[in-house]
Amino acid sequence: MVRSTSILAFLLILIAGCTSTHERTISSGWTEIDAIFQNKCTSCHAGEQAAEGLRLDSWQNLFEGSDHGEAVIAYDSENSLLIELATKYTKGSHPSELGEEALTDEEIRTISEWIDAGAPSADGDIPFSNPDDPRLYVANQAAGMVAVIDINTNQVVRMVNLMGLGFNEFSMPHHIAVEPDGSFWYVSLIMADKILKFTRDNELVGQVEATRPGLVALDPVGPWLYAGRSMMSVSPPESIVQIDRDKMDVEEIGLLMQRPHALAVSRDGSATYISSLAQNRVATYKDETGDVVFYDVEGDRPHVFIGFTISPDGTTMVGTSEVTSNAFVFDLTAGDGVTLIDTIRVLRAPWHPIYSADGKWVYFGNNWTNTITVLNMETREVAKVIEGYGLAQPHGSAASPDGRYMYISNRNLAMPDGHSKQDHVYHPRYDLGDNAHIGTVLVLDTRTHEIVKIIETEEYASGMGAAVNRN
Repeated sequence: MVRSTSILAFLLILIAGCTSTHERTISSGWTEIDAIFQNKCTSCHAGEQAAEGLRLDSWQNLFEGSDHGEAVIAYDSENSLLIELATKYTKGSHPSELGEEALTDEEIRTISEWIDAGAPSADGDIPFSNPDDPRLYVANQAAGMVAVIDINTNQVVRMVNLMGLGFNEFSMPHHIAVEPDGSFWYVSLIMADKILKFTRDNELVGQVEATRPGLVALDPVGPWLYAGRSMMSVSPPESIVQIDRDKMDVEEIGLLMQRPHALAVSRDGSATYISSLAQNRVATYKDETGDVVFYDVEGDRPHVFIGFTISPDGTTMVGTSEVTSNAFVFDLTAGDGVTLIDTIRVLRAPWHPIYSADGKWVYFGNNWTNTITVLNMETREVAKVIEGYGLAQPHGSAASPDGRYMYISNRNLAMPDGHSKQDHVYHPRYDLGDNAHIGTVLVLDTRTHEIVKIIETEEYASGMGAAVNRN
């Protein structure tokens, strides 16, 4: 017994020693990284005139990012630009291409291990770990990843690699919905036939089966999450998916409507609006009664409805159509369903629309013309068409919680002639040999309707979501 007690005491001392050693490693991590930066980097990356606006002279300055975006993504050295420039830059390992001394393999390994441990400060703080900071989630459909953007600084701060969670590279994350308080987020996987639930800390905590899920939308009042079907599915079920997002239970709601795609939930949660890709029809589903009311929109050919957005006051809904290039304005107060009250002709292939916080504007990208349309909803006219570098098959939309910024994601895929302006296809800032079709997220200032930043993400930036429930 005495012998067992002694062994136990020894093990406890050993465990305590390991713990304190780990803490020392974490606390001394930045000191070692700082020494490397001081030796190799701060001659250019320090002070007010730091190259590219990136300062490496302190931990705090490093995570302010550069003029363009982040240099380091915590827990992910592989996708951190600092490591990519040192290991993959086609002009030579940075900064050797400038005639400076390159980082050694050992220095790169040391920095990579520090990043993969969370890139802690000397005090052990992990960057961008404040639970109150607003976040934007961007599905990178061709990369099997989700980029997490800090809205306060507009830079990528985490990457969620679905392949690391057991999903293959062809799972195709497509669209994202976020709880209003930011506590959970949901992503549809087209080819994996699943919808996943994550915590704010990006921990996978639930999943349901759903055939070729596409757009997703939260009920702002009840427990439901709804999903339509992807455009990639030619003959999906004529139903939408209703998920109890607390229990992650799922059921199908039959609509008898072909290829249900765009959807939005009313502000009071009483109705869900669904459109058809194959028919010029909008369905209104009433959860309380189970009733479905149809509204047919006139047209000689399928409009192919892409997305819906509902005004902040809940009275109006705007839908976009790929083929006929219209923005349809629906009244949501004139009965049990919807009523078309206006049709606005816009540039080709308007994609995911979104209302501004004050209800005055609607924004959407035009997928085939590499532009962004701004509608004035007071006059129901096109107020502005935005062009600019970084626009490359615009797709998704989202808004910052304070309404200051609008975000438009861009696929940046190779497109057939006639579908896009090739001179607007985005070329990455740094050629890493494998990032020619890197996706982008454009940041628009809602006061000026100007592009103020281009955020680079992984391939095929598609649907987005933020903790503001505006559909």
